[in-house]
Amino acid sequence: MVKRLEGSEKTKKRGWLSYAAVFAAGILTAIPLICEYLFFLPWISLISLFLAAERKKSAYRHGLVFSLGYYGTVYYWFTCLYPLDFAGFSNGVSILLIITAWVGLSLLQGIGTAFVPFFYRKLYRSDRPLLAPFIAAALWCVMEWFQTQFWFGVPWARLAVTQYKILPAIQSASLLGSLFTGFLIVTVNGFLALSYKKLRAEKKPEYCAAVAAGIVAVNFVFGVVRLSVYKENGDTVKAACIQGNIASGDKWADDSLENSLRIYVSLTERAVEEEQAELVVWPETVITTYLNLNPYAAGIISGLAKEKSITIAVGAFYTEDGNNYNSIYLFHPDGSVDENVYCKRHLVPFGEYLPMPGLIKAVLPFLAEMNMFSDALVPGTSSELFETEHGKIGGLVCFDSIYETLTLSSVRDGANLMILSTNDSWYRDSAAVYQHNGHAVLRAVESGRCFVRAANTGISSVISAKGEIKTYLEPLVDGYVAADVTFSTERTPYSCVGDLIVWLSFAFLAVTAAIEIAAKIKAIRRKD
Repeated sequence: MVKRLEGSEKTKKRGWLSYAAVFAAGILTAIPLICEYLFFLPWISLISLFLAAERKKSAYRHGLVFSLGYYGTVYYWFTCLYPLDFAGFSNGVSILLIITAWVGLSLLQGIGTAFVPFFYRKLYRSDRPLLAPFIAAALWCVMEWFQTQFWFGVPWARLAVTQYKILPAIQSASLLGSLFTGFLIVTVNGFLALSYKKLRAEKKPEYCAAVAAGIVAVNFVFGVVRLSVYKENGDTVKAACIQGNIASGDKWADDSLENSLRIYVSLTERAVEEEQAELVVWPETVITTYLNLNPYAAGIISGLAKEKSITIAVGAFYTEDGNNYNSIYLFHPDGSVDENVYCKRHLVPFGEYLPMPGLIKAVLPFLAEMNMFSDALVPGTSSELFETEHGKIGGLVCFDSIYETLTLSSVRDGANLMILSTNDSWYRDSAAVYQHNGHAVLRAVESGRCFVRAANTGISSVISAKGEIKTYLEPLVDGYVAADVTFSTERTPYSCVGDLIVWLSFAFLAVTAAIEIAAKIKAIRRKD
């Protein structure tokens, strides 16, 4: 009896240690999203998750614990929003909203991510161990893709973003997208987990470790080769990003229009005089009114474009037929306004619109108050490219940039260059602004397009088609950055095939599941 109790205690202790290990693994996987120079951690940190996932009765729980460590670490920057006085909230309400957003989003995404180890356990077969890494990678790929399909699925914490500062590691995104880069990372972890299991069983693990090392080596070698041989073809212009560094509270003040125009006109004039900028990009909603109904502001920007003979992209609101949009206008060198207006296609839930308003107002009324605008904004429905003498320009506004399909559709419609207007002032100098900029790096590699990214308080950056951050301006400073950009005419494989890796993953998982079901049916018939 005593031995049985001791065995039970040991089993319970091992269980707690297992949960602690996967929670730590989640934190380690997320750390490169805060300190990008620890990029190597995700290539090894998932090992304990997939070892724990082989436990039949606790795979989902282990996945949930891992996810809470992962997303809880990534989204810690919600705390940097405090206080929300710029939105009119008291300190107490600010704390409640921030905790709700931090814990709620971590839990919401964790519930979905936990299905990866759950289904991994269902499909894993000890007699086919070499399939295990690919099952894990395919499940992870599908999970990250699902995060782009619903309003509550936010792909902010995508695994590939952990690598954005390491250019050779992310060039694989040009082939099959950033989901493919994440696929490779998970596959390497899967083979290392196999190697560890063989080592524990006193078997030779060399070939599993060698496969893992080979995947890493091939990915990096491909990246180095692509970086050395890839050339951008097309017209080159000098582009400048203007960063006025206007705090959130000041941006929405009564005199904000005059103040913003004064600051942005002055910085634009400097960029033209000092750097001979030809294309100038202003941040998201730098003009906090409907620009198409404000001839005063439009006249000043139009006059500046004509006087300096430059192209100016301006973030402002747009209204038409009773619908309100968060948009980008383009002013041509002759002072005319482009007939196309780009309207933000993926709005921020609870910030720009209220999802499921009836349910939210009834169950969580304080969340309904988070919406920044009295009237909900409407999402745009098309890429609305701007035609210039150098080529076509595609637009993105803030949240748009974390959804790769929006850039993909712009490129397929003919965009030769991408401009991105954003406002990350809510996050001050937290990891969020760097993570957001990392998504723009991935979009550049995937699409083979230069990105000109202007942010209200930072980070403003110019990114090459290879993902190189050519120049950038730190958060919370005012000024501008300028660099040459190319209106590229080349197409990457990803821009042609899109999310093929997702459909290949679906197909692989379906075939694997069918084989497993057939085997179980066969076993049942044998018993009969």
